[in-house]
Amino acid sequence: MIVLCERCKREIFKYDQCNYCQRKVCGYCVKSAQRSPKTRKLVICKDCWSVMPRRSAFKNRKSSVAVEES
Repeated sequence: MIVLCERCKREIFKYDQCNYCQRKVCGYCVKSAQRSPKTRKLVICKDCWSVMPRRSAFKNRKSSVAVEES
């Protein structure tokens, strides 16, 4: 199944979902990713990386739920 990247509009087969804006992004639009606990993967896109509260939450290994509450 072919999906369009919601950031750059490329056709992609495999996508990651940004944990901060909830968009489906391709590998080129993913700025960084890390495994928080062993079962969950945190992904941040290039647009969310430029927003400082989201970037600091990513570096502190918090999801978008923690950003929205504070």
